[in-house]
Amino acid sequence: MKINAMPVIPAIRRRMGGLINGLSHINLGLLAILYVLGYILIESLLRNSVQLYIFTVFLSLSGIYFSWFIGGKGTLRYVAFFNGLIVFIFSKLLWSENLIVTPAVFRSKSFVLMYLVSALFILLVFIIKSPADARQEAQNDLIETEKRLRQNFEFMVASRKLKQDLLAQANLVKDELQLIEGAWRSNIHDIINELPPVKERELYQQIILPFQNNIIHHLRELERKLTFDVEWVGLDRLSERIILNLEKIRGAASGRVAIEMMENAWASNNREVAVDENKVWDMVVNVVRNSQAALDLKQIHRIRAGKAAPFKPRIEIRFITDGPFAEIRVLDNGDGVSESDLVSLYKEPVVSKKRNDGKPGQGTLFVKFFADRMNIGLHVKNIELSGEKGLSVAIKIPLKRSTTPDETGGE
Repeated sequence: MKINAMPVIPAIRRRMGGLINGLSHINLGLLAILYVLGYILIESLLRNSVQLYIFTVFLSLSGIYFSWFIGGKGTLRYVAFFNGLIVFIFSKLLWSENLIVTPAVFRSKSFVLMYLVSALFILLVFIIKSPADARQEAQNDLIETEKRLRQNFEFMVASRKLKQDLLAQANLVKDELQLIEGAWRSNIHDIINELPPVKERELYQQIILPFQNNIIHHLRELERKLTFDVEWVGLDRLSERIILNLEKIRGAASGRVAIEMMENAWASNNREVAVDENKVWDMVVNVVRNSQAALDLKQIHRIRAGKAAPFKPRIEIRFITDGPFAEIRVLDNGDGVSESDLVSLYKEPVVSKKRNDGKPGQGTLFVKFFADRMNIGLHVKNIELSGEKGLSVAIKIPLKRSTTPDETGGE
């Protein structure tokens, strides 16, 4: 009758793996004591130097084995090389001193046993994974899993932010349509007789056309909010667009926060960066809004504390070229952040001071999410601006490499 031996092999491998895993967890102190006791025992039993030499070679081999158990294949390579080199030098020394005078020593039963054990061990190295390597792989898998979970969380935050932008733009469209209806009805009630075509066109241009243009504008903004297309863009073009959008924010914040463009080294610079223009603007506006929120909170705290000293809230924006990077730097005098938050800001979820529920803000992770995907660096530090403590956020974008001499300048 034919016996299938295939199921036996996995069982043997599991048992050997369990034995090896148990040996890999042996206490180092206990192992050292066993080796010392073994040496004392062998020393009392051995009768000549050749037997002591064989025991020394056995110790070197056992050191290689335990290096695999405890350190894995990487440690095995180093220990095997140095132990082999030491045994070779020691053997050559004994041969030159006539302590080993015949090659028959290397064909003795003890050496044949060591050859067999070594061959078996080499076979085990290829069949069974070292416990140390298994633990390292498990740790690497855990790190990769944690990294994927973190990326998924950042993606969820970014998606939620995009959804909020979508709803905001859709609500603007709805508001415009309602305004159209109300304005048209209020004017149509004044019409008694049939209007001539000229008057109809005039009413259309006064009432319908402006709302229609606004609706188209909102829908185009909605399209830009939801797309992510990285392309090469000139610094002059990118800065022009960002500045135009900043002008709108500066006008809306007039009398509340002074937003100033202090430096623009991009204006006449046609070097290119690989970015999505819309997402770069979204990143900048998130940083600016965080600065505005910090300044508003600072003013509230000053009022509650009864401070009478004058305070001028200030946000500065600078467009800088620094070596291989183009940099957008946003500075404010909103008291900065704590050292613990400084390390995590724009890297990990940080509890927003604007929220009373203790939940982390979405804006910083939104900025980080798209910065990672456009290879943009984010550097945050506490500074002093206009005599007040504040924060500096630098958005560093890698410039396109060029064969022409470097056109960038310093700060």
